Amino acid sequence: MMHRLYKLKLKHQFVLFFISLIVLPILVAYWLVSVKVTSITEKQMGDTLFQLVKTSHLTLDEVIASVDGTSEKLLISPEIRRLLDAPLSTDYDRLKEYLALDQLLTSYSSPNAINYSVCIPDLAMRYTFAPASDVKPNGVFFSCDTLPGGWFQDAVNERGSGIIRILVKPGDNASSEKTAAYVRGMTSSHEKDRPASVLVITGLNLLLQKNIQSLRIPSGGQIVLLDKSNIILADNAANLAVGDRLPVPDSVKSLEDGVVLERNGRDSWMYAFHTSADSETKLLFKIPRQSIVGEHEGIRQLFNMLMIVYFFILLLASLYLIRHILSPLSRLTRLTRSFEPGRTLGNEMLLERNDEIGMLNQSFIEMTKRLNQTVHDKYVLELKHKESELALLHSQINPHLLYNTLESIHWRIMLEGGRESAEMVRDLSLLMRIGLSRGEKLIPVQEEIKHVEAYIRLQLKRYNYAFVVSWDVEEEAKSVLIPKVILQPLVENAIMHGIRKMGSDGRLSISLRAQGEALHIAIADNGYQAVDLAKLHAILEGKLPHGGYGILNVHRRIRLHFGEEYGLSYKELQAGGTQAVIVMPLVGKTVAADDNRR
Repeated sequence: MMHRLYKLKLKHQFVLFFISLIVLPILVAYWLVSVKVTSITEKQMGDTLFQLVKTSHLTLDEVIASVDGTSEKLLISPEIRRLLDAPLSTDYDRLKEYLALDQLLTSYSSPNAINYSVCIPDLAMRYTFAPASDVKPNGVFFSCDTLPGGWFQDAVNERGSGIIRILVKPGDNASSEKTAAYVRGMTSSHEKDRPASVLVITGLNLLLQKNIQSLRIPSGGQIVLLDKSNIILADNAANLAVGDRLPVPDSVKSLEDGVVLERNGRDSWMYAFHTSADSETKLLFKIPRQSIVGEHEGIRQLFNMLMIVYFFILLLASLYLIRHILSPLSRLTRLTRSFEPGRTLGNEMLLERNDEIGMLNQSFIEMTKRLNQTVHDKYVLELKHKESELALLHSQINPHLLYNTLESIHWRIMLEGGRESAEMVRDLSLLMRIGLSRGEKLIPVQEEIKHVEAYIRLQLKRYNYAFVVSWDVEEEAKSVLIPKVILQPLVENAIMHGIRKMGSDGRLSISLRAQGEALHIAIADNGYQAVDLAKLHAILEGKLPHGGYGILNVHRRIRLHFGEEYGLSYKELQAGGTQAVIVMPLVGKTVAADDNRR
């Protein structure tokens, strides 16, 4: 692991350490503070809320139990017993019983709150004198909903036990207002076949709602008392009504006791339920999650802002470190790798800094200057050495040419003299003038061509040769500068070792063409003798020091001028004969002038 770490660049190591030692620990701490603490807060608040629901439900059960106790008193009261147990009497007796019970029920009732009533539908025909049920809020009613499955039948089926039901308030109720009522069936103590009746205590929702509104819960919360079918019996919310079915999520419908957090973005709610087996009711607290963790959310937002500011400061510090320390070091590293001796560094590489990095950069630049000066001195010495070697080669080749030419003139004068001899002397003068070239080392191709043409004329006249010479020179190639006297040795070899004995069948072709950035010179003959290419290549490589001095001279001079990638090579032609090929760069006169000044 450490080995891989050491292979990373300094900038990458810094980023890795920054992320692993600063960013990740801070993110973990943020997660613990933000997420974990919120979860703990929600759990603790849920437990507290459940205990509050449980305690509040016990209080509501006590209210329902007190109503049940009141109903018990009414059941054993003489007024109700006389009406239920007394034998059928006269109309006058029935009127007194009716008025006594009606007055008793009115005394228990309170205006605009809880009302006590007794429903005896089967005796309606015997109490025709009783007023209609829609003119008073409480009392004895002889018109009730006795359909199967209704609240009346449910109360009768309970056989004396009280139950809570939602019903339309009996009595004066033009708007059909629903109410939560405590209903309890009543039967005769002596005659089992006596008509059934039900004690109805309406307005129970108002009594329960007073107790519910006294409870203190967070803002926006709801307290709802439900029956076993999730029908609302009482609540503290303005948007809910008694008798409605409470809309709750599926995860809450089947819950009897406990706490559920229903998450829905910012509208998340916490539901706390408690079910009472005594009253068969369910108390629900619906609290906005934001009200529970609101303060914590505020602290977390403050922490988020502090984290953003902290990360921004870290980012600025990191950028400063990268820009002023790591980047200069990386640039100095790249400069060290890419620096080539002899290349001058520009002023943009200077760093105007007085710290250790500035001193290191300045020391490196001073070192490159010293190294460049050393390279320059070495280059000057090598150039002078090359110039001396070239001068030595020229001094060796010029006398060689001069001796051969003078010998040709001697033989020609002996054989014929006159005009022919004058032409040969003229060609010799041309040869010597071009060979000297006023001390220049590089001459244009067209001057070298004149030199070769003069040499060929001398050879043709000297030996009475009849071979044919063909030229193929591009116009673009005529102005290219080449080392002087490099074509003549190759032409001489082609004549002497290839076509001198072939008469008019001999062919000598000379081609000079520019191809891309290089000048290609080809000198070919159709000589019939086989050529030892291996020997020629050995001569060019300097492995045969005592042979082929002329072609070795040409090959070395080209490389001394232009580099090791250029020079002379030989190949054998398919039709017979040999071709010498010279490759050198396309050099203009300005380059030549600079070369001569050096």
